[in-house]
Amino acid sequence: MQRTDLDLWPSARRVIVGSNGTGASTVVADERDMPRTKLPSGIELQEVWQQRHLPAAPDDRPAPEWTLGPDAPADGVVVRILTVPAANGAGLAEPDLHTDPSLHVITMLSGELVVLLEDGEVTLGIGDSVVLRDSMHDLRNLQPRPATFVYTSVPLTKTEPDH
Repeated sequence: MQRTDLDLWPSARRVIVGSNGTGASTVVADERDMPRTKLPSGIELQEVWQQRHLPAAPDDRPAPEWTLGPDAPADGVVVRILTVPAANGAGLAEPDLHTDPSLHVITMLSGELVVLLEDGEVTLGIGDSVVLRDSMHDLRNLQPRPATFVYTSVPLTKTEPDH
């Protein structure tokens, strides 16, 4: 069977727990049709959760029309599964160091990922995590198999120095 680009990581299952009419905990959604998108870079995103505002309310649910984008909501949080395709042997493009005013937590599920920084790099394997706080970085998969990780992003607020 031929794999498609969106088969790099099988569609993850999202189970949402809430309360029933008597207030008891119960499954309110069990689904495999989370929004998925493929970026021009070849990276595939699966939207696990998007919390538009904090604090969260008990009945908050992601709206189906919310679109995927690289940034966290200005007042919320995103949790995604990202898959970076296997290296294709065509040579590496120039690093695309970038940042945004967010705290990113990446935890590897499979494969290996190189996190390029302005001063060095770190290689992550299965189970490893990295925390990027408004840091210039680029993510590279140099291996012949896809690299998949959970990505959580929370916006940071800039604080003014005390005078």
